[in-house]
Amino acid sequence: MTILTAKVTIRGVRPLLFNKFTVDSIPLKRTSRSGVPGNNPEEWKNSFSITDEGQLYLDPSYIFSCLRAGGKFIPKSRGTIESDVAATLQVLSEKILLNRYIPSNIEDISTDGDAETYIDVRPVTRRGVKNIRYRLATNKGWETEFLVSWDGSLINPDLIHSVCIEAGNFAGLGDGRKIGFGRFEVMSFSVLDYQDPRIEHA
Repeated sequence: MTILTAKVTIRGVRPLLFNKFTVDSIPLKRTSRSGVPGNNPEEWKNSFSITDEGQLYLDPSYIFSCLRAGGKFIPKSRGTIESDVAATLQVLSEKILLNRYIPSNIEDISTDGDAETYIDVRPVTRRGVKNIRYRLATNKGWETEFLVSWDGSLINPDLIHSVCIEAGNFAGLGDGRKIGFGRFEVMSFSVLDYQDPRIEHA
Protein backbone atom coordinates (compact mmCIF):
# COMPACT_ATOMS: atom_id res chain seq x y z
CA MET A 1 0.00 0.00 0.00
CA THR A 2 1.34 3.42 -0.98
CA ILE A 3 -0.22 6.27 0.96
CA LEU A 4 -0.13 9.56 -0.91
CA THR A 5 -0.93 12.99 0.51
CA ALA A 6 -1.93 16.15 -1.31
CA LYS A 7 -2.57 19.75 -0.35
CA VAL A 8 -5.61 21.15 -2.14
CA THR A 9 -6.55 24.84 -2.38
CA ILE A 10 -10.03 25.78 -3.56
CA ARG A 11 -11.90 29.04 -4.17
CA GLY A 12 -15.66 29.48 -4.21
CA VAL A 13 -17.33 30.55 -7.44
CA ARG A 14 -20.78 30.57 -5.76
CA PRO A 15 -21.82 31.61 -2.24
CA LEU A 16 -21.42 29.05 0.54
CA LEU A 17 -24.42 28.48 2.82
CA PHE A 18 -23.76 27.18 6.34
CA ASN A 19 -26.07 24.65 7.96
CA LYS A 20 -24.18 22.92 10.76
CA PHE A 21 -26.08 19.96 12.21
CA THR A 22 -25.18 18.84 15.74
CA VAL A 23 -26.73 16.78 18.53
CA ASP A 24 -28.11 20.05 19.89
CA SER A 25 -30.04 20.67 16.67
CA ILE A 26 -32.76 18.32 17.96
CA PRO A 27 -32.95 18.96 21.72
CA LEU A 28 -34.25 16.33 24.14
CA LYS A 29 -36.48 18.90 25.80
CA ARG A 30 -38.67 21.59 24.36
CA THR A 31 -37.01 24.98 24.34
CA SER A 32 -38.34 28.44 23.63
CA ARG A 33 -37.80 29.62 20.07
CA SER A 34 -38.06 32.93 18.33
CA GLY A 35 -40.35 33.43 15.36
CA VAL A 36 -43.02 30.90 14.47
CA PRO A 37 -42.87 27.32 13.16
CA GLY A 38 -41.36 27.44 9.68
CA ASN A 39 -40.07 30.99 10.07
CA ASN A 40 -37.38 31.48 12.73
CA PRO A 41 -35.19 34.54 12.00
CA GLU A 42 -32.71 33.42 14.69
CA GLU A 43 -31.98 29.93 13.30
CA TRP A 44 -28.85 31.03 11.42
CA LYS A 45 -27.04 31.80 14.70
CA ASN A 46 -26.57 28.08 15.36
CA SER A 47 -25.73 27.12 11.79
CA PHE A 48 -21.97 27.74 11.62
CA SER A 49 -18.64 27.07 13.33
CA ILE A 50 -15.99 29.67 14.18
CA THR A 51 -12.65 29.76 15.93
CA ASP A 52 -12.03 31.93 18.98
CA GLU A 53 -10.84 34.62 16.56
CA GLY A 54 -14.14 34.53 14.63
CA GLN A 55 -12.77 32.66 11.61
CA LEU A 56 -15.36 30.50 9.87
CA TYR A 57 -14.59 26.85 9.29
CA LEU A 58 -16.17 23.61 8.09
CA ASP A 59 -15.96 20.11 9.53
CA PRO A 60 -13.69 17.77 7.50
CA SER A 61 -16.68 15.50 6.88
CA TYR A 62 -17.95 18.17 4.47
CA ILE A 63 -14.84 17.73 2.32
CA PHE A 64 -15.06 13.94 2.45
CA SER A 65 -18.71 13.91 1.35
CA CYS A 66 -18.02 16.46 -1.37
CA LEU A 67 -15.09 14.53 -2.85
CA ARG A 68 -16.95 11.24 -2.62
CA ALA A 69 -19.73 12.86 -4.64
CA GLY A 70 -17.11 14.07 -7.12
CA GLY A 71 -16.12 10.44 -7.69
CA LYS A 72 -19.54 9.87 -9.27
CA PHE A 73 -18.38 11.81 -12.30
CA ILE A 74 -15.14 9.88 -12.90
CA PRO A 75 -15.89 6.69 -14.89
CA LYS A 76 -13.99 3.42 -14.73
CA SER A 77 -14.49 0.13 -16.57
CA ARG A 78 -17.64 -0.62 -14.61
CA GLY A 79 -19.40 2.32 -13.02
CA THR A 80 -17.49 5.17 -11.38
CA ILE A 81 -14.70 5.54 -8.82
CA GLU A 82 -17.05 6.83 -6.11
CA SER A 83 -16.74 3.64 -4.03
CA ASP A 84 -12.93 3.66 -4.41
CA VAL A 85 -12.80 7.25 -3.15
CA ALA A 86 -15.06 6.41 -0.21
CA ALA A 87 -12.94 3.38 0.69
CA THR A 88 -9.52 5.05 0.69
CA LEU A 89 -9.82 8.83 1.03
CA GLN A 90 -9.02 10.53 4.34
CA VAL A 91 -9.24 14.24 5.12
CA LEU A 92 -6.30 15.03 7.38
CA SER A 93 -7.13 18.65 8.24
CA GLU A 94 -9.08 18.88 11.50
CA LYS A 95 -10.74 22.19 10.62
CA ILE A 96 -11.37 23.48 7.11
CA LEU A 97 -10.57 27.14 7.76
CA LEU A 98 -12.07 29.71 5.41
CA ASN A 99 -10.64 33.12 4.60
CA ARG A 100 -13.78 34.67 6.10
CA TYR A 101 -14.57 36.03 9.55
CA ILE A 102 -17.70 37.22 11.27
CA PRO A 103 -17.82 40.49 13.24
CA SER A 104 -17.52 40.37 17.02
CA ASN A 105 -21.12 41.57 17.16
CA ILE A 106 -23.05 39.12 15.03
CA GLU A 107 -26.01 41.49 15.05
CA ASP A 108 -24.01 43.55 12.54
CA ILE A 109 -24.51 40.85 9.88
CA SER A 110 -27.24 41.89 7.46
CA THR A 111 -29.26 40.23 4.71
CA ASP A 112 -27.39 42.21 2.04
CA GLY A 113 -26.46 39.56 -0.53
CA ASP A 114 -23.63 41.73 -1.84
CA ALA A 115 -21.79 41.66 1.48
CA GLU A 116 -18.86 39.30 2.06
CA THR A 117 -20.76 37.52 4.83
CA TYR A 118 -24.52 37.83 5.12
CA ILE A 119 -27.74 36.11 6.19
CA ASP A 120 -29.35 34.25 3.30
CA VAL A 121 -33.16 34.28 3.51
CA ARG A 122 -35.17 32.18 1.10
CA PRO A 123 -38.33 30.04 0.94
CA VAL A 124 -37.78 26.27 0.96
CA THR A 125 -40.35 23.59 0.18
CA ARG A 126 -39.80 20.09 1.56
CA ARG A 127 -42.36 17.32 1.28
CA GLY A 128 -44.99 19.86 0.41
CA VAL A 129 -44.29 22.04 3.47
CA LYS A 130 -43.13 25.60 2.86
CA ASN A 131 -40.67 27.22 5.28
CA ILE A 132 -38.53 30.34 5.38
CA ARG A 133 -34.87 29.46 5.99
CA TYR A 134 -32.28 31.78 7.49
CA ARG A 135 -28.68 30.64 6.96
CA LEU A 136 -25.34 32.33 7.34
CA ALA A 137 -23.66 32.70 3.95
CA THR A 138 -20.33 33.86 2.64
CA ASN A 139 -20.12 35.27 -0.86
CA LYS A 140 -18.15 33.85 -3.76
CA GLY A 141 -14.41 34.29 -3.44
CA TRP A 142 -14.18 32.28 -0.21
CA GLU A 143 -11.04 30.15 -0.08
CA THR A 144 -9.65 27.28 1.94
CA GLU A 145 -7.00 24.59 1.78
CA PHE A 146 -6.88 21.09 3.20
CA LEU A 147 -4.85 17.90 3.22
CA VAL A 148 -6.15 14.59 1.90
CA SER A 149 -4.53 11.16 1.77
CA TRP A 150 -5.42 8.02 -0.18
CA ASP A 151 -4.05 4.68 -1.35
CA GLY A 152 -1.98 5.48 -4.41
CA SER A 153 -2.04 1.85 -5.54
CA LEU A 154 -5.82 2.13 -5.88
CA ILE A 155 -6.20 5.67 -7.27
CA ASN A 156 -3.48 7.67 -8.97
CA PRO A 157 -2.96 11.38 -8.17
CA ASP A 158 -4.36 12.57 -11.50
CA LEU A 159 -7.66 10.88 -10.70
CA ILE A 160 -7.86 12.43 -7.23
CA HIS A 161 -7.14 15.80 -8.82
CA SER A 162 -9.98 15.18 -11.27
CA VAL A 163 -12.25 14.16 -8.39
CA CYS A 164 -11.57 17.52 -6.72
CA ILE A 165 -12.34 19.40 -9.94
CA GLU A 166 -15.57 17.50 -10.59
CA ALA A 167 -16.62 17.90 -6.96
CA GLY A 168 -16.27 21.66 -7.34
CA ASN A 169 -18.12 21.70 -10.65
CA PHE A 170 -21.04 19.44 -9.75
CA ALA A 171 -21.23 18.77 -5.98
CA GLY A 172 -20.15 21.80 -3.93
CA LEU A 173 -19.94 22.41 -0.19
CA GLY A 174 -22.43 23.47 2.45
CA ASP A 175 -26.18 23.83 2.11
CA GLY A 176 -28.22 24.52 -1.02
CA ARG A 177 -25.96 22.36 -3.19
CA LYS A 178 -28.88 21.11 -5.29
CA ILE A 179 -29.51 24.66 -6.47
CA GLY A 180 -25.86 25.42 -7.20
CA PHE A 181 -24.52 26.88 -3.97
CA GLY A 182 -21.07 26.01 -2.63
CA ARG A 183 -19.48 25.38 -6.03
CA PHE A 184 -15.75 25.98 -6.26
CA GLU A 185 -12.69 25.82 -8.47
CA VAL A 186 -9.42 24.06 -7.65
CA MET A 187 -6.64 26.61 -7.43
CA SER A 188 -3.83 24.16 -6.70
CA PHE A 189 -3.31 20.44 -6.13
CA SER A 190 0.15 19.45 -4.85
CA VAL A 191 1.19 15.90 -4.00
CA LEU A 192 3.45 15.88 -0.93
CA ASP A 193 5.93 13.36 0.38
CA TYR A 194 4.61 10.24 2.07
CA GLN A 195 2.75 10.96 5.30
CA ASP A 196 1.17 8.44 7.59
CA PRO A 197 -2.57 9.34 7.75
CA ARG A 198 -2.62 8.30 11.41
CA ILE A 199 -0.47 11.35 12.23
CA GLU A 200 -2.56 14.33 13.27
CA HIS A 201 -2.45 17.39 11.05
CA ALA A 202 -3.61 20.86 11.93
